Amino acid sequence: MTPFELGTDLAGSLRVPAHYCGVLALKPTEHRVSLDGVVAGPPGAPRPIRVMSCIGPMARSVEDLALLYRLIAGPDGRDTDVSPVPVDEPPVIELDTVRIAVAPTLPGFPLAGVLRDTVEALGSLLGPMCDVVEMAPLPPIDAGQFFEPAQLALSAFQPGTASPSLARYLESLHRRDQAIIAWEQFFGRWDILLCAPSMVAAFPHCDQGAPLDVDGHDESYWLAHAHSTWFNYTGHPSIVLPVTLNADGLPIGVQMVGRRWGESRLLGIAQAISGVLGAFQRPPGY
Repeated sequence: MTPFELGTDLAGSLRVPAHYCGVLALKPTEHRVSLDGVVAGPPGAPRPIRVMSCIGPMARSVEDLALLYRLIAGPDGRDTDVSPVPVDEPPVIELDTVRIAVAPTLPGFPLAGVLRDTVEALGSLLGPMCDVVEMAPLPPIDAGQFFEPAQLALSAFQPGTASPSLARYLESLHRRDQAIIAWEQFFGRWDILLCAPSMVAAFPHCDQGAPLDVDGHDESYWLAHAHSTWFNYTGHPSIVLPVTLNADGLPIGVQMVGRRWGESRLLGIAQAISGVLGAFQRPPGY
């Protein structure tokens, strides 16, 4: 209905809808784009969320993602967490210089077979074109803690709930620091990680919290976005590109993750890969 949109992403809220709808989305590095005014509280009240959440664009092409990103990235004089990191034009990337790690699954997160197969198939397609494409060992992933910092921050502002201690919050941020460091070391060896953006493809409307069918097994509704939320936890930028359709004609996307503050190179690699995949195509019947 529109040429592009902006949205927030605390737990995959840009990338998962893009995957379900066959469009593209970019979650920038945490603190790359100002959050001023996004969650407006009472005047003068503390901001409830200062970690994990991002603003980013949704569009039909990598070029449009890059245009919108350049317009919104950088300090605005109001969100003091945003760093004055230069916002560069995406470079032209030759795929034969790119090192790609492929993760058909993330440990601890269930995944529908069609998404796993799509990630593997894209890795196989890109293999002959790139410097290296491998299923590489991943840094540790703790499926039990990936939303903890945001939950602790929000609980401090929820009426009727006990506020977490400062010590507990700082312990949570310390564990997060260790994950960020491990993943930054990983991206010192790899340009991007290919993985799934969600546990499933788009599913019929259901009550919030109802179990979701994943290849004949009931899985938690709240894990549908876990593959995206992990990179909110680590703060890394990621892009979702549409790749194919499932047997029901619904879109299947793949998530590309890059090193922190590396959006320009990530966009350049996404542009090169989208040239292999072809231009945006409206899903049949929509």
